[in-house]
Amino acid sequence: MPGYLPFAGALQLPGFTCDNCGFWQRHFEVPPYCPMCLDARHVVPQKGWRFLTERQAQAEFPCHWQELEPGVWRFWNDPVSGIGPSAYLVQTDAGNMGFEGCPVFSEAALEQIARLGGMHVLSASHPHSYGALVQLQDRFDPELCLPAADFTWSAALQVSWPYDDFLEPLPGLELHRTAGHFDGHAVLFDRGRKICFCGDAFKFELDPADFRRALTISAHKAFVRGVPLTPNELRRYRDVFERLDFTQTWTPFEPAANCGRPEVLALLDSLLEGRSHAAPVPLENLKI
Repeated sequence: MPGYLPFAGALQLPGFTCDNCGFWQRHFEVPPYCPMCLDARHVVPQKGWRFLTERQAQAEFPCHWQELEPGVWRFWNDPVSGIGPSAYLVQTDAGNMGFEGCPVFSEAALEQIARLGGMHVLSASHPHSYGALVQLQDRFDPELCLPAADFTWSAALQVSWPYDDFLEPLPGLELHRTAGHFDGHAVLFDRGRKICFCGDAFKFELDPADFRRALTISAHKAFVRGVPLTPNELRRYRDVFERLDFTQTWTPFEPAANCGRPEVLALLDSLLEGRSHAAPVPLENLKI
């Protein structure tokens, strides 16, 4: 039965966020280390671990929000340490869905989400973007949908709706598992708005004069370390993105309004033509 918790003791522990990467853990004391920083896709802190409580993170990292499209809100922290992803709230007639988590939500941001109708469904593309999902789950008790392939990273959360490769948690909002960057990496496709929230499947460099206009696009297994995807991973990406009719591609960091399915497929085709790489490719150089 949805919402059934045979053992909820772990979710009553306090939360701590890593100052190096932003990954949250629930622990009975300050954690001894951060498993996300020890993962091969990231790097360990050069001066040792530093963990913040929710209140400390709120005090250090101001939270901001903006409605980028009608019914689509972005929440982010600035200034911030660590990875610093954005969180998105998508409003629908059937309820609101949250995708990704910013490093920490202020009390004012949580109140804004409540004014917008709360949170009925929650998900994320992969553990780098979990951010403060713990706050959203504690405050709004949404259905949490995560791919089973990344379940090992969700110890701080209560997954109520695991899925394999596809899930439509609300009408018109589709979760598609791409794998690649993480085994459970997934994207959110908003059919009505034709927006693909692509997680870390792609990275963009934006025009300094227009933060929604992408100049370059790249794909990678590990962005910080510059590791490219394998041919099979690229083929799986292509199989997923070819099925989605999107005109905008939003990452946890930048909403690229000028990049859609044609540009994404052109990049993947170019990477499949020879040796894969993680270098940025100017959009104007893509063969569309």
